[in-house]
Amino acid sequence: MNIFHNSAGTIQIDHVERTGFYSMTSQHMHQGYELYYLFSGERDYFIRDRTYRVKRGSFVFIEKEELHRTIDAGAPKHERVVINFAAGLLEGLGLTGRSGVITFPPQEQYKGEALVRELVAEAKGCSPGRDVMLESLLKQLLVHVFRAQAERGEPEAQPSALHQTMSEVAEYVGTHYREELHLKDVAERFFVSPYYLSRTFKRCTGFGFAEYVQLVRIREAQRLLRETNLKMIEVAEQTGIGTVANFHKLFRKMNGCSPLRYRKLQQALPANVKDL
Repeated sequence: MNIFHNSAGTIQIDHVERTGFYSMTSQHMHQGYELYYLFSGERDYFIRDRTYRVKRGSFVFIEKEELHRTIDAGAPKHERVVINFAAGLLEGLGLTGRSGVITFPPQEQYKGEALVRELVAEAKGCSPGRDVMLESLLKQLLVHVFRAQAERGEPEAQPSALHQTMSEVAEYVGTHYREELHLKDVAERFFVSPYYLSRTFKRCTGFGFAEYVQLVRIREAQRLLRETNLKMIEVAEQTGIGTVANFHKLFRKMNGCSPLRYRKLQQALPANVKDL
């Protein structure tokens, strides 16, 4: 694995080629933006409450604080690049993207892939003007991807009917996270057994059911801490976590700091560096 940064810490490039089966195991959402490109292989990519089949020529754009995870799609090898960047790099583009998959037809893949390879090569080097070139190449790439997304619209999601059902479960969690959500009750609502729901949800999304519920709640808690002055007990209640003690424990586990510390850090850091 090769991870490179620019001097300001506003761009991170992670290039890896894997020869075996691999699925992400850690929780994954962050405050910066992410652009993913698959050079080879095939992956399933879960974003918020939908699963997409990603192949060579596919870009995946992830907005800030978006739940996402890549999962094995049956192909044992893949090579990909993940670019994380701060919000300030979108300023002046005149275009914005939304979370989802952007797939170019074979006759158009060369341009985007060439930009990605040039970006990786520049990141691995130490030529004069490296940081300026990284920012320039990334902005060109983003314009290329966002234009295509605006022209083509949303691609076909859900590799199978089973993925569609699990997407509906995820969507249900996303709209009912303030309530008590027990595996048994949700399984009954979707006319399946708890065991089946637990096993299938994990296989289709990469997340365990309870893990996903916690992440949805913490994602909302982060938003409330950044955007409101609500007290901790109010944040805990509005996210369905319950007591303040449980909220502090879960938040620290997911973020490595207390909710109060998180709020202070978000208020103190400038927008162009706090997003990665």
